[in-house]
Amino acid sequence: MSTSTGRATQFAGTPLNPICKEFRVYKKFGAILAPFLFFVLVSASAAEGVRPYGTLSMGFSVPDATTGGVQAESGTNGSFGAAIGLETSDLFRWDIAEVRYVNFAGTDLGFGTSRSTVSLATTLNWGYFNKSARFQPYLSLGLGTERLRYYSNAKAQSASEWGFQWSLGGGIDLNVSDNLRTGIRYRYSRSTRTIEATSYSLAAHAVTLELSFRGGP
Repeated sequence: MSTSTGRATQFAGTPLNPICKEFRVYKKFGAILAPFLFFVLVSASAAEGVRPYGTLSMGFSVPDATTGGVQAESGTNGSFGAAIGLETSDLFRWDIAEVRYVNFAGTDLGFGTSRSTVSLATTLNWGYFNKSARFQPYLSLGLGTERLRYYSNAKAQSASEWGFQWSLGGGIDLNVSDNLRTGIRYRYSRSTRTIEATSYSLAAHAVTLELSFRGGP
């Protein structure tokens, strides 16, 4: 009996616990968001002039990390994303749910070494989205949360922390057809958090190419 208890205690201290914790966060976020997205998209399909769309993006990001007031040097990293949203008028487009991944690896953060970031956000876009227009410029504002994955010096294992994130940006799209558009977007984002009693902020300049598929008439 004591042997089983010891093994259970040892298992509880393995790196599996943080993984399970992160899975619960994703699951909780998805459980809250899924019914809302379903309602919005179903309503949109019945609303006149409202078009749902999905977007895939890829490009590069240049992070600017600051730990305890000290700036950490970082190079250029790959950035990948996906979003679903609604085009509600010729002047407004809403990326309802957006996920972005940056391979932010190898930067010395003082308390550890960076691995990657994952952002979950919603983004509002204002511009000229008339489907008859060949070019569609816009400005954007985003709010969400970001997970930083890093190797902890103190724990000698991988760890992760969540933080609030906001972003500003803009871009220009090119209408390829009634249901397909491509474009380029610039985005400046910033997130803040406290990790191992150290104040940490992460800003990033990202440029991505995007491909969007639109539904509706």
